[in-house]
Amino acid sequence: MRVLLLIKRFQYGGAENHVSELANALAEAGHSVWLMSKPGKQQLRLRPEVQHIAVNFSDLKIPFHLYRLIRLIKDEKIEVIHAHQRLPILLGTIAGRWTGIPIVATIHGTVLKDLKSDFVRRNIDMGIAIRESCVACITNCLRSQNKVVLIPNGVRLPSACVDRFVDPESFSIYYISRMDSHHTRLLKMILTEVWPRLLEKYPRSHLHVVGDGFCLPCITRIIEQANFSSLRRTVHFEGYAPEVGDHYPDADLVMGVGRVAIESLVHGVPLLSVKYNHLGPIVTTKNFKSMQYANFVDLEGLAPAASDLLGRFGEFLEHRNFFEDEAKVLQKIVGHEYNLTSVTEKIVAVYREVLIPSRFSKP
Repeated sequence: MRVLLLIKRFQYGGAENHVSELANALAEAGHSVWLMSKPGKQQLRLRPEVQHIAVNFSDLKIPFHLYRLIRLIKDEKIEVIHAHQRLPILLGTIAGRWTGIPIVATIHGTVLKDLKSDFVRRNIDMGIAIRESCVACITNCLRSQNKVVLIPNGVRLPSACVDRFVDPESFSIYYISRMDSHHTRLLKMILTEVWPRLLEKYPRSHLHVVGDGFCLPCITRIIEQANFSSLRRTVHFEGYAPEVGDHYPDADLVMGVGRVAIESLVHGVPLLSVKYNHLGPIVTTKNFKSMQYANFVDLEGLAPAASDLLGRFGEFLEHRNFFEDEAKVLQKIVGHEYNLTSVTEKIVAVYREVLIPSRFSKP
C-alpha cells in the first residue's frame, strides 16, 4: 500500500513520536511510505525507506501546499492519506477530495480544534480516536459512528527489562514532555516550591528533564537557578532524546500523561499522572481503566499545587515496593494493549476499509 502521512510539527511530542514510529512500522511491514512535515529532529528516527518531504506548513500558504500535495499524490500514485493535527487534516481532506484519494485523520489534541472545518467534518473518511474520552465528540463532529474507530498510540516494547535497584534513601524522577509554555510554568513551580522541600528529606534524589521545544532557554535557566540554590547538581537537563526509552531503566518514577505514560508503563516504571491543568494519582491496577479512559489524564483532577505534588511523592516513597510491584503487573497489560505491531495492523485495516469504493458513494 502507498501511504502519505501528514503532520505539521516534527520535533518532540506525543503526536510527532507516534507518526515517526508509525511510519517506520508501516515501512517494516512492506508498505511504501511518504511523510510530509516541517523539518524536525524526528527525521533522524525515520528508516531510510520512509521518504520525508520537508514543508513549512502555514495557513497563509494553503494554495501552495495543496499544489505540492496534489502533485505528490498523482506522481507517486498515493492510495491513502493519513493526517495528524489541524492544518494537515484540512489540507489532506481538500487534496483527497480533489484527487479521489481517501483521507484518514488521527485526533491527538482537542477534537474541536483538529476538526474545526465543516468541510473536513463532511468529507473525512475515517477519524481515529486515540482515547475513549474523545470518541463521542468525534462521532458528533463527523455525524456517524461508522466513521470513528478507537486505536491508541502504539509503542515499541522494550527488548529487555532491567530490574532497577531500589535505594530507600533516594530516588530519580523523570519529567518527560514537549517544552512549551504550559510545561515551563509547571516545571518552574516544581523546581522552586516542591524540589527544595523534597531534597530536605531525601538529599540524594535527582530530577531529570527530558524533551525539546521553543521554551528550552527559559527551562534551562530555571534548572540552573535550582541547582545554584541547592549548592549542588540535583536537576539534570537531558534535552532531546532520539530514543526516550533509553531513559526509563534509570527512572524510579515518571511524571507525565499520554504517550509518556504509555512508554513509562510499558517499561515497568511507576507513573504519576501530571499535566499542567490536571494532577492525578500514581497509576495502579485498580485505577488503570479509569486513567486509560482519557489517555492517563485525570480529568477530575485539579491543576497541580506544590502541596499536592509533595503528597504524591510522599505516598510513593512510603509505599514504594507496592508501586514497584504494581508497575510490573501493568507492564504486561500495557504491552498487550499498546503493542506497536498490533496497533499498526489495526491502522492498516482502517486504510483497507476506506479504500472500499462503496464508502465514497454519497446519499
